[in-house]
Amino acid sequence: VLTTPSKPTLGVGMIGYAFMGRAHSQAWRNARSYFDVPAAPSLVAVAGRNEAAARDTADRFGWAGVETDWRRLLERDDIDIIDIGTPGDTHAEIAVAALEAGKHVLCEKPLCLTPEEARDVQAAVSEAGVTLMCAHNQLFMPAVAKAKELIETGVLGTGYGVRTADSFRNGFAPGHM
Repeated sequence: VLTTPSKPTLGVGMIGYAFMGRAHSQAWRNARSYFDVPAAPSLVAVAGRNEAAARDTADRFGWAGVETDWRRLLERDDIDIIDIGTPGDTHAEIAVAALEAGKHVLCEKPLCLTPEEARDVQAAVSEAGVTLMCAHNQLFMPAVAKAKELIETGVLGTGYGVRTADSFRNGFAPGHM
């Protein structure tokens, strides 16, 4: 578990150990390398139904513990933030429960699948008074931050629409994206 002596820590509980859980684990582990964070993330525990797979993710990325029931993370006092990296049809249920438990929540996309789920999540975050963020991680990329600045300052004039495309330097052919 990485610590920064001059900064407070925030305990993170990761729900999900497969691709997105691993991607988010890597991001938590390296956040301080890219950003001047006000508090250092402490990788407290990862939760997943398959204990062996969750243990593998914990060992690989430096999580201190493993739970096989995600609800156990919500009961822990050493966890401040719940990161949801599970299949999309579970996001709203987990987010509402975490918010009701007073945890800050970072949720992978999609946050909700229906307007009813969105209303439930909105009510839970309003009642809890904690932070909820959907993982639109590109918001923090330097090029995106610069584009936002140019739009907000009026340099680009009045915007009526935006179309974006992702491109990756990893062998993907543009025709297959």
